[in-house]
Amino acid sequence: MDVEEIRKLLNKQNTVPDEMPAELKGFNWGAFLLTFIWGIKYRAWITLLAIPLMWFQFPLGLNWILLTVLQIYCGIKGNEWAYKTDYRKSVYEFKMTQIKWAAAGFSIQIILPAVVLFVVCLFLFNNPVDFAQNAQCKIAYDKLKKNLIKTDVKTTQEGIAKNFAGHFKDAYPSGSDVNFVIKGSGQVVDLFYIRFFKPENESCRLVKQNCRIESGFALPEEIVVQGGECTFYFDDYKNIVPTEQTKLNIQKGYNIFKYL
Repeated sequence: MDVEEIRKLLNKQNTVPDEMPAELKGFNWGAFLLTFIWGIKYRAWITLLAIPLMWFQFPLGLNWILLTVLQIYCGIKGNEWAYKTDYRKSVYEFKMTQIKWAAAGFSIQIILPAVVLFVVCLFLFNNPVDFAQNAQCKIAYDKLKKNLIKTDVKTTQEGIAKNFAGHFKDAYPSGSDVNFVIKGSGQVVDLFYIRFFKPENESCRLVKQNCRIESGFALPEEIVVQGGECTFYFDDYKNIVPTEQTKLNIQKGYNIFKYL
């Protein structure tokens, strides 16, 4: 075999065949489900149109209609585009590669969301009240941890509340309470409170547990089922310590997997 024949053989091996094997024709689920992720691998740059269609919102949901049309088109043309890159593979290897892409697409687009939805439904069915109360405990604790409480022997519990409320735009003092509100539709609704207890003319000490804080929902019971309040102890040195039960509530906080 001379040099010219070798060159022709190499050129033939590096040239994409004009026709794709009939066995490879069909719908490509990997290209349909993963669109631009699949397209980057196979240099099908038209699939990148999926990115702006997913990012920008058009009137009447037009972007989602166009995205679905693009996905269908990618599914139809997918094997043809992939063949231009993987034409050296056997029919079996080509099919197995695209089956893996399809499996990844189904896992990401269908199976994973279904599992997440199942977990969320299981959580909401069993634990909505606990979650709401624990979340409220954590919110209150996060605000108290900022060390905004100022107290000494002469400070009253009403004075503590007034000083504390002054640090927040969504709060106002009412006696020894600090009420946190939500605003909407021209209305202001009390959401939760933080209440201070301090003996008059007495220093706050953690060892005595003589100064405490309670927090709970201020919403009506028909909106939020009322449960146990969160309780903390504090001293004149800006230390805040939750009770053991409150500590457990805070640890759960927003993590729904700790409720399952």
